[in-house]
Amino acid sequence: MKKWITSAAIFAAAFFPDAAFAAEDAGAEHGSWLLLGFFAINFIVFVWLLVYFAGPPARKFFADRAVTIRTGLSRAASAFAEAEDLANKAAARMATLAAELKKAADELERETAFQVGKVAELAKSTAERIHRDTAMSSSALSEAARRRVRAQLAESAATLARDLIGRNFQPTDQGRLIDGFMDKLAPGDRQ
Repeated sequence: MKKWITSAAIFAAAFFPDAAFAAEDAGAEHGSWLLLGFFAINFIVFVWLLVYFAGPPARKFFADRAVTIRTGLSRAASAFAEAEDLANKAAARMATLAAELKKAADELERETAFQVGKVAELAKSTAERIHRDTAMSSSALSEAARRRVRAQLAESAATLARDLIGRNFQPTDQGRLIDGFMDKLAPGDRQ
C-alpha cells in the first residue's frame, strides 16, 4: 500500500510541479542563482552520462533497426516485383488459354458440323438404298407371286384338261388327232 501512495505522490509531483513547490515554500517568489546553476550542471551531467553510456547502444539499436527495416523493405520490394511478374505471367497465360479455348471451340464446332453433315449424307444415302431395296424387293415379290399364280393356273388347267380328256376322249378322237398332227408335220411325206 505504501508503494502505491509513493508512486501516486511521485506521479503528481512530476505532472503538477506547482502544487509540489507551493507546499514546500509558499513565501518565496524568486529562486536562487546557485540553485539554478546546480540544476543546469546536474542536467548537463545527466545528458553527458546519457550520451556516453546510452548513446552507443541506442545508435547500435537504431542502426540495426534501420538495417532490419531496409532488409524488410528490399524483401517486400522483391516479393512485390516477383508477385507482379507472376501476375503478368498468369494474365498472359490466361490470355493464351482463352485463345486456345476459343480455337478449340471453333475447331470442335467445325468438326461437329462436318460430322453432322456426314451423318445426314449417310442417312440420306441409306434411305435411298432402303427405298431402292424396298422397290426391288416388292417387284421381285410381285413377280414371284405372278409366277406362282401362273404355275398354279397352268397346273390347274392341265389337271382340268386331263380330266376332261380322260372323260370325253374317244379312240376315234385319238386317231383324228394323230392324223392332224401328222398332216402338220409333213403334208407331202405321208405314205
